[in-house]
Amino acid sequence: MERVKTKPVDLPELWAEYLQTKEDDVRNALVIRYGYIVKCIALKTVGAYQHFNYMDDLVNEGLIALLDAVEKFDPEKKVKFETFASIKVRGAMIDYIRKQDCFPRRLKRIAKNINDAENTLSYELGRYPTEQELADYLQVTLAEYQKMQAETCVLSMISFEEIIYEKGIEDIRFSGPGDSIQGPEQIVAEKELQVVLAEYIERLNEKEKMVISLYYKEQLKIKEISAVMGISDSRVSQIHSNGLKKLKRFLTEYNS
Repeated sequence: MERVKTKPVDLPELWAEYLQTKEDDVRNALVIRYGYIVKCIALKTVGAYQHFNYMDDLVNEGLIALLDAVEKFDPEKKVKFETFASIKVRGAMIDYIRKQDCFPRRLKRIAKNINDAENTLSYELGRYPTEQELADYLQVTLAEYQKMQAETCVLSMISFEEIIYEKGIEDIRFSGPGDSIQGPEQIVAEKELQVVLAEYIERLNEKEKMVISLYYKEQLKIKEISAVMGISDSRVSQIHSNGLKKLKRFLTEYNS
């Protein structure tokens, strides 16, 4: 006997049914339909964090966050579900990576030494130190310092993105109009932060601005940015790390 093909249920119909019944089967159907969000974010995350390659773990964390997003989504807030879910999924993955001891101790030690040097020199000079000043303070050559920056880029990315996530912004691309998931007061604060962050990005040097733009806005990978700019992957990572550290410092000062 020939099976009758059933027409896939439209997303609006699925949402209407779930919001009315809250049935697990309907919720799970929504999670399946939006599963691509988890896969896309997990692929980008694994591609960015070269020392963390546990794709299955990230996907599992992302699916848990997606399920939670479906359960907590409130269409009355006039927010796109994709935006709401992406923020929760991205945040869950960042939090999971942060809790794992997946980075070599050597990298953590280098990152701490650089951070301590930045803090000390910034206090002494009254401004952010140059690369040469940091290299001199750490008693290494400029080339060695730039290599250290490139190697610890991933740690800078996690640290910076945690700040962005805490503010309810998915990444430097920002949410579009009407996409905020917070109340009126938070919407105002978030818009103010967007303006301030945009101003801070303009204070970066041209190479830092280009790398930040290509990575976050154009969604290019480090290797692709390397080809566009005609420089090595390690140099791109070093510029990226330096730019993010400056932005993190700017944001920290802004929030203090």
